[in-house]
Amino acid sequence: MLNIFSLIYFIWILLAVVLFFIVYYIFKDKSKEFQFKLLVGFTILTWVLHFLRFWLDPDMKTFELFFVDFCGFNTMMLPFLLLSRKQVAYDIMYLCGAFFALHSLIYPNNIEGNPILYYDTIRFFFAHFLLVGILLWMIMWGMYKPSVKSVKWATLYLAIGAMYNIGLTAIFVETGLRTTLVNYMGLWGNDVSVYNYAEKLAPFFRYDSIVDGVVVNKPIPFLYMLPSLLIVYVPLWILMTIPFSKKIKVKNL
Repeated sequence: MLNIFSLIYFIWILLAVVLFFIVYYIFKDKSKEFQFKLLVGFTILTWVLHFLRFWLDPDMKTFELFFVDFCGFNTMMLPFLLLSRKQVAYDIMYLCGAFFALHSLIYPNNIEGNPILYYDTIRFFFAHFLLVGILLWMIMWGMYKPSVKSVKWATLYLAIGAMYNIGLTAIFVETGLRTTLVNYMGLWGNDVSVYNYAEKLAPFFRYDSIVDGVVVNKPIPFLYMLPSLLIVYVPLWILMTIPFSKKIKVKNL
């Protein structure tokens, strides 16, 4: 079983580190065009792993094929962002895709308790590993240098990912795929998790709703997260670009 801070958990982390450096050293002397095609192949692999759940994961729900939650949204967008060969697209992959995937890889609470050789556990590992690895390999192979100029676009991208997930959850309920709204990314609030801190930072983004005849005070979906986004994540994103602020030559693909 994969339990956080268990022996299996630390093996999980060690495996990710070892695999990362194996790929790095095997392909570091290849041409930039070869490396780029390899990374494109990895993005395709994330899609294959995602859709194989339909056949290999007996516990998969139909609605989960829609690239749900933020890492799912990043997985869906990854091939298109990479193939664009644009600086802002790479920055979005780095600041949003790799950053949040690393969090999930280090703290995989979504699959805690799963058997280690269960398909969804394996899929979760490689999907998040590649979201992180692709960007770090690009940086270490001299293919890309993060820029602070794209922080504003990363913020917009995060908002788009949030709206995507809010729309999906509403569609799931409307079509009967779900009976309740799924709290992807903590968007709906009132969650016993780290998102409680986001609610405390935004006591003014709340409203009253009647649930089963009782008035319940709720955070306004997504809007309640904006103060924490600006206070916590934007500074972190800026810090993530500081090591690359010096001029570093980036080799053309």
